[in-house]
Amino acid sequence: MSTQTVTSDTLQVVIFSLENATTKKNEEYGIPIEQIKEIRTLDAITRVPNTVSHIKGIVNLRGMIIPVVDVKMMLGFSNETVNTDQTRILVAEVNDSLVGLLVDDVDRVMRLPKENVEPAPRGTIDTNQFVQGIAKTDDNLLVLIDVEKLMSSESSNFKDLKSKTMP
Repeated sequence: MSTQTVTSDTLQVVIFSLENATTKKNEEYGIPIEQIKEIRTLDAITRVPNTVSHIKGIVNLRGMIIPVVDVKMMLGFSNETVNTDQTRILVAEVNDSLVGLLVDDVDRVMRLPKENVEPAPRGTIDTNQFVQGIAKTDDNLLVLIDVEKLMSSESSNFKDLKSKTMP
């Protein structure tokens, strides 16, 4: 039996895709695996009144009520979300609270050499406050998202929903 050693020279990320409604193509993004607690199939989401449109509602996760945020809308994609059999909820821990991140598909978990990750270009990407970096893979460029920064951005309203739904 062989074992694989994960060194500090690699970054392990969950790769997910979001469909761009304009181009009808899937775009890949990644989140460091240590920010993801679990990957779930889409459950029934209960809408919460008076929340911003990218907060889809709440779900019951083994007795805990967690908010669900549409990542596409947070990143400025079209507000038209189509749920399919491939739609997933990435459960992440943000500031000692759980949040569900609604994505179109989870493709794989991948190890990236840290030398292949560069900072986001300054001044060209409006969302670079929560873009952790850009990774060069064999296939393409992969935008790495920092969930804590995404959820703490002023546009997320996560703090407001957290106070409404969490004890």
